[in-house]
Amino acid sequence: MDTKITKGNVKSAIKDDKAHMDYLKRDVLDDQKKGGKYKNINQTADEKHISKLAGDVRHDETFLSKHMKHNK
Repeated sequence: MDTKITKGNVKSAIKDDKAHMDYLKRDVLDDQKKGGKYKNINQTADEKHISKLAGDVRHDETFLSKHMKHNK
């Protein structure tokens, strides 16, 4: 889902992305403990998703800092 980031929702978007990253990190740890047939595939997919979310957070924080400086 590609939600347009605005001044009104940027903080919520960052919070949501960080919560999702936390969930995925816990899922990776669970995959490591439990193993299973698809352990490596699931773990790699989760790690890629975490990287994408981290990039989104960096972008959102840059958006926020630019607009906060502009409004002062």
